[in-house]
Amino acid sequence: MAYYVIAGKLTCLNTTHALHIAETLSLRLPNFHYRRILKSDYDWPIWLDQLNSTNNWHETCCPLAWKEVGQMGGKPHLIGNLGHFWEYCFDYYGIQSWLSKTDLEKIKADDALMHTSGNKTSSEPQKISVTDANTHPMLELVIYELQQLFSPSTLEIKLYDANIPDDEDTDVFMLETLESYQVSGKSSPQSIVLVSTLREALQNCDVLIVLGDYRRLHSAFRKNTTNHENLGKTLISSRLPDEAADDWLNRCRLNMIILADEINSSASRSLKVILNHPGPICFNASVLMEYCTQIRLSNIVAVTTDEGLSVISTIAHQVDRPVEHFWCPAVWGFSGIMSFVGVACTPLTQVVIQPYKRSLKTKESSKLPKGEIVVEIKFVENLLKTEELFYEELEHRKERELDILQRPPVLAKVRALASLLKLWFAEVVTDEIISLGVCSNGAFRFPPGVCFSQPVSLNEKRIWEPVASLPLTSLTQRKVADIVLQVEGHLKNFGIGDRLR
Repeated sequence: MAYYVIAGKLTCLNTTHALHIAETLSLRLPNFHYRRILKSDYDWPIWLDQLNSTNNWHETCCPLAWKEVGQMGGKPHLIGNLGHFWEYCFDYYGIQSWLSKTDLEKIKADDALMHTSGNKTSSEPQKISVTDANTHPMLELVIYELQQLFSPSTLEIKLYDANIPDDEDTDVFMLETLESYQVSGKSSPQSIVLVSTLREALQNCDVLIVLGDYRRLHSAFRKNTTNHENLGKTLISSRLPDEAADDWLNRCRLNMIILADEINSSASRSLKVILNHPGPICFNASVLMEYCTQIRLSNIVAVTTDEGLSVISTIAHQVDRPVEHFWCPAVWGFSGIMSFVGVACTPLTQVVIQPYKRSLKTKESSKLPKGEIVVEIKFVENLLKTEELFYEELEHRKERELDILQRPPVLAKVRALASLLKLWFAEVVTDEIISLGVCSNGAFRFPPGVCFSQPVSLNEKRIWEPVASLPLTSLTQRKVADIVLQVEGHLKNFGIGDRLR
């Protein structure tokens, strides 16, 4: 799929005409998507010079059109100025357009009014709240990503942490918190506000990001200094569970019920809740779906793509391919309790030489091209020797990583959260497929009304829907059936899913 870009000056009638045609095509053709870049007369030459330097172009006209193939923001392919754009539209779509100068002036006035009212789309969030702000190691990274994705001048980030002592001087604590961000140089403290109650965090909030640590409690660690004595430090070799499974899930359930009650009483109906924490993330999202009655169930999601991102390097090592050639594998199941990463179905791109027929007959001294270089999409299943050995190595690597870090890894979670927000609030809805914990509608034989991680895509109403047409391997079907069978007991014990049954 190609995404078109029309760039020009606000005061240019040619830019107005090109945007009018692009808008008409986008309304009539299902696969025509475009975005506009409008600059003032002062900013246009500076911006155009930077664009030419980046792409090695030599364009001077206004407007300028190009297309990005595959995904928005991809490599630009130049179409040209207005005349080239007209020729392109006529060749591909058979469309011609004539507008009088008076009509163009009216359209330009409307465009200028829209531009002055704000460059960002109405879907872009204004206020984002983050819970457990003082306890989670990835908070600074999350704040940095938020301010990279959205306009810092209008974005307000509210931080809330229930673990702040009641006798703590809030003003002093806020000053220390903001000072730490300023020293780190990763964020703009002017847009960060510390709130003392969950109600304040939810009022006038567009997006709620739930962090925190909901892992199962453990007793004293069993220590092992083998092969590390010379380093002078002790690593954790294993953890001894100190909390029964039902007690653990009930503790998480009670926390989510408290959050759901506050959402019902203080939040707007359009609030989007994103869970991105270690622990039973799909279970917690399911509890929120059960008890949140004032917001849409489709607005409650659990970030699970990080499970797929964290295994890409292991896959690349196994099949001896560069990491950048891999797509993210699908994540299935009740993440945080029982999930499955479909490694075998992971796509990867591979550059191959496709020979011409004449390559069999031409002489070696011939200067004619004997083939062309093309990019093919293959699956890891054909390159893995045995999946069992891969999953064993993967589990060993996770344990070793946890022992070294002394905490769950956070980089994959931050990256997954940023990708989710970028897609959810993009100007144009794409057909990209990601793994996400959403309210099941019965697709892939998951019980309806419960949060399960599965491949989803964003529809025209910006609602995440399972890609039910996605073909499954026999192994994935067995794993999904096993997961459903294993978690049914937890669902019945805690009454999850009853709301939609």
